Amino acid sequence: MAAAKNKTTAPAEEVAVVETEVPDADTELGAAEAEATGNPVSVEHGGKTYFLPSPLDYPVDVVFAENDFEAVRLVLGEDQWQEYRKSKPTIRDFQEFNAKVNAASGN
Repeated sequence: MAAAKNKTTAPAEEVAVVETEVPDADTELGAAEAEATGNPVSVEHGGKTYFLPSPLDYPVDVVFAENDFEAVRLVLGEDQWQEYRKSKPTIRDFQEFNAKVNAASGN
């Protein structure tokens, strides 16, 4: 009689659910257009409109920014940064605002 084969079953692979943010085509197109034309772009946040220069017109110091706060401050300029600060933003609010600024910049 033939020896019975020892059957083993490999454990089921774990399925990792990865949430990804779907890019906003209009925002990406606007950022690309702003870069190509040199036109500024606007970002709506907290009931206010902020105007950003074309990404190629950002101050060169943005490249050397050590954190997101410094980068956004440089992109907005001091007057708009102070206007944003008047809203008493939280870290969560800044994260949302930073995401909007980055999306408008094509990042």
